[in-house]
Amino acid sequence: ALVPNKTAASAGSQKVADVHVASATSQDNITIFVVGVAESIGNKLGDWNTKHPDDPVRLSFEVYSPSFFDLSQLLMISMATSLTVAGAFFSTADLRLGSPLAPRSSEEVVEVDKWFPLAFCIFGSGMLVVLYFLMRYLIYVIIACFCIGGANTLMELAHVNLRYYFPGLQRRLCTVPRCFEVELSHLLAGSFALAVVVSWLVLRNDPSGWFFQDIIGAAFLCFIQRTLRLPSIKLAAGLLVFMFFFDIFWVFLSPLLFAKSVMVEVATGGGTGETVPMLLRIPAINDPLGNQRMLGFGDVALPGLLVSFLRRFDILSRRPLRRGYFAPAVCGYAIALVVTLVALYIMQMGQPALLYLVPGTLGTTLVLGWKRGELKALWEGTPCVLDGGFVGRGALCDYCPGGHQLQPKAAEAGVCDGCRKPVEGGQTVMDCRLCNWYLCHVCRPTGPSPAVTLDGEPSSVQVAEV
Repeated sequence: ALVPNKTAASAGSQKVADVHVASATSQDNITIFVVGVAESIGNKLGDWNTKHPDDPVRLSFEVYSPSFFDLSQLLMISMATSLTVAGAFFSTADLRLGSPLAPRSSEEVVEVDKWFPLAFCIFGSGMLVVLYFLMRYLIYVIIACFCIGGANTLMELAHVNLRYYFPGLQRRLCTVPRCFEVELSHLLAGSFALAVVVSWLVLRNDPSGWFFQDIIGAAFLCFIQRTLRLPSIKLAAGLLVFMFFFDIFWVFLSPLLFAKSVMVEVATGGGTGETVPMLLRIPAINDPLGNQRMLGFGDVALPGLLVSFLRRFDILSRRPLRRGYFAPAVCGYAIALVVTLVALYIMQMGQPALLYLVPGTLGTTLVLGWKRGELKALWEGTPCVLDGGFVGRGALCDYCPGGHQLQPKAAEAGVCDGCRKPVEGGQTVMDCRLCNWYLCHVCRPTGPSPAVTLDGEPSSVQVAEV
């Protein structure tokens, strides 16, 4: 959900109000004019009054009116959209030659099955209810898990990139018995991860803490896309439709069963003085109350799974951006975020962002697939090469994620590592026996890849493979 943060929630309750107090000697009501201020301003007033007890305190004020649009909203839209694109880049790392981001084994990738959408919805609902009632006790457990998970994720991503781009950092320092060899890249990556996590932990309630929280959040979101994989639009539709109603219920309808909106209450810390860290945060610009723009991780991760699937579908279907599904889905995501912010301003309350993001991404994809006559291929997750053959840019999938050249071989019965469809034993595939990795004839037709021109059309000129 797109929600205000702790400061914004307080600010919302600090509106000018009339308080009627019954007099002890009269039945007449006394009207007292009350103005709420931010806690930081109140502390400054208290300190000044303590040092100057005989001097009067004079205040000037004006009615707070939030601006319809400021630069921080544009930054939030840009950051969320960029993270969906980055997540797709991480998710398809196994289709790029020698990418350091590619999973080292199939155990590092979890393919979503048919029960995942329902299980995720039920588990998420249970966790929201538990957090709603026990937030005062569990908030510090959440913070601890965020720190541990953030450190591990940042260290992993920094380590694989450091050792890849700076081979000298692969120098072994020591060996941890029964675990792994410690390289210089481990030391540097661990130092960086620890510095970011400790900085966030110390500054999490400070106006400057958002920067470190967003670094950890970006690493989490990209790593999720690398780990989870949707095999088809069928499961993507199931997951997003379930979460569409999940978001609407827990933001808008939960006050009918609970005292407040469960989603907003949990996201803003439930009065604990802390904020649940699974949010992207950007401070509002030129806002006197110090509000922050906030977007939940789920509003990036869930549509991001669909965007990542579409990027993989386009690559395996050998399509340039202008003829694929990835770019329209990204545009739909960005437009839906704009609509979400407009709704937030009009209603002045937390919004279930998936209410707008699901039609913007899934709806755009389904309409485009129907218009192109490719809805069945998307629904089943089968790569669909355009009429006219190869239209992608350059040779595709000639190497396994480990960098070994694929060779046509008779497959053992299993599943294709591209589309995850069953492969019968004896079927000819493009195979790397060393890594036990292969692509079926749909994902990678056997034989050399045709060369292409810069505009994405087939060419008779052969390009040497590098």
